[in-house]
Amino acid sequence: MVERVLGVITGLLGSTFGLMISAFMLFSLPLNVIALMHLQGWSWFGALVGAILFACIPFIGQLGFLVLAVFGAYYVWDANFDWQKAAYPPTKTFSISTLSETELERFKNEVVGPGFERACKAEALKATGFDGKLPARAAGQCECFATNFAAKLTRADMIAFEKDGRYPDDLQQRVGTEVRRACQN
Repeated sequence: MVERVLGVITGLLGSTFGLMISAFMLFSLPLNVIALMHLQGWSWFGALVGAILFACIPFIGQLGFLVLAVFGAYYVWDANFDWQKAAYPPTKTFSISTLSETELERFKNEVVGPGFERACKAEALKATGFDGKLPARAAGQCECFATNFAAKLTRADMIAFEKDGRYPDDLQQRVGTEVRRACQN
């Protein structure tokens, strides 16, 4: 019996296919961790626990474990065998000038407006806050300002900010009165 088991192990390790299977089995857990870190943005410890728990699920989890190992191998290969680059993909960038009209509107509503609102409320909290609380009137003014200012920004304004780090000089004159009129209360 022992001779038969040793014969199978020797046969596997003696062939290229057997060596590939053995290496894949050896590296499957680290490859799963890399895949989970890449896909989900988890820390290495969270990805390790997640991969182990995932592998404990009968059939579906084990099949998923194999798929994640293949993904992890691809990410490592794509990153030229640098596990840091494989686990933490580089941030993708975009330019305002390449956005379509619907994407630009979505960007203004989901990023620019809330960003202005957060910045306004942070400044208002410093100036008029009490015990870490912001007066309701100041919060309402910030919400109104952010919503109206973001709506009035044009693509050209945003491209100028993207290039120079500041908005055009005429923006305050052009948009300021409209925003003040909309946010009078």
